[in-house]
Amino acid sequence: MQLMPSTARNMGVRNPFNPRQSIWGGTRYLSRLLHHYRGNVRLALAAYNAGMTVVDAHGGRIPAYAETQAYVPDVVGNYLAIINSSNAADGS
Repeated sequence: MQLMPSTARNMGVRNPFNPRQSIWGGTRYLSRLLHHYRGNVRLALAAYNAGMTVVDAHGGRIPAYAETQAYVPDVVGNYLAIINSSNAADGS
């Protein structure tokens, strides 16, 4: 997972090129974002991409940044595709 240097430090990542540390720090950060946005996955993803300060400054809405506007539905779509694929594979 890709973290800004200050975020990586705040999440306890000492070596961002170490996959284990990077994944651990990134999932810890996503967990904090999900808690901050009370489980709202779309806002947590927007904050992961654009920054929590930006999302909060936009009144708790996804900011009108082209990258973030594309990122959120892309990640949600990929997640849903994986879930649907998994459900199809196990007969659910």
